Amino acid sequence: MIRRDYLIAALFAGSVITGLAYAQGTPTPVPDPVPIAPGKGVRANGFTQYTRPLASQDVLIRGKALYNSSCGSCHASDIRGVPGKGISLLRSGIVLSDKAGELIAENVAKHNPKINLVQADNLAIAEYLHSIEATAGPQGSPPGRNPMGIELNVLVGDAKAGEAFFAKACASCHSVTGDMKGIASKYSDAKALQNGWFDGVVPGAGRGGGGRGGMQATVTMPNGTKYEGRSIRKDDYIVILMLADGTRKSIPLDVTPAPKVDMKDPQEAHKKVAMAIDDPDNKNLHDITAFLWTLK
Repeated sequence: MIRRDYLIAALFAGSVITGLAYAQGTPTPVPDPVPIAPGKGVRANGFTQYTRPLASQDVLIRGKALYNSSCGSCHASDIRGVPGKGISLLRSGIVLSDKAGELIAENVAKHNPKINLVQADNLAIAEYLHSIEATAGPQGSPPGRNPMGIELNVLVGDAKAGEAFFAKACASCHSVTGDMKGIASKYSDAKALQNGWFDGVVPGAGRGGGGRGGMQATVTMPNGTKYEGRSIRKDDYIVILMLADGTRKSIPLDVTPAPKVDMKDPQEAHKKVAMAIDDPDNKNLHDITAFLWTLK
């Protein structure tokens, strides 16, 4: 049973807290920054430092100059801090939580020694700090790991040379009028195309049917019966196949006479191509991509 004096105390505390909330009024919420559209920043989703919109270049340049002259001697030009003089701002809770310079300006006003900056200067410095944070990688990776405003152009190869290499190394299995017809139209850009066709070369990655779950196998039983399918497991004791109809077939191998197992790597041809295009400048890689990009 609840004691009467405890109940009165709890009710009194609740009324005091409610009264304080009404006395202080409802705080004006600070609007969240508009997320950067995909492709306009380092990331379209995530923590504030990755999603807040960046200021214009003139503000960032001005903020960098102000930071170097007013803050850099103690906090370092890379904002990592100077031992014995100033803390690192790279993972500062104030900088990370700041939205539009309000927290940074508040702390600059209390800085010792005193720093005299107008609000516009504080905002420019804040925007500059945010621009550095936006390029930092995950788990404490340093700024610059995710450079902004850079578009990678993989169409640097010679399409004619790529066509010749394709005819020599790929045409025995692929056709520009068959499975390769219109391949470029299936990808949003040349970078995606290059990643897509090269995925078939990398062992274990999956285009071309070879990287997803094992080699093709044919098991011949002692009585002559054959089973063909994708190998799911094979060791000294058993082989498990995924047959064409989607069923699994487990075949013991530790018997006498033992079944004969023939394995075929569907990526064997692609592996040879991977070795062929492995030149220091990736010339063949870029040439093939340039050629495939013309197949629309």
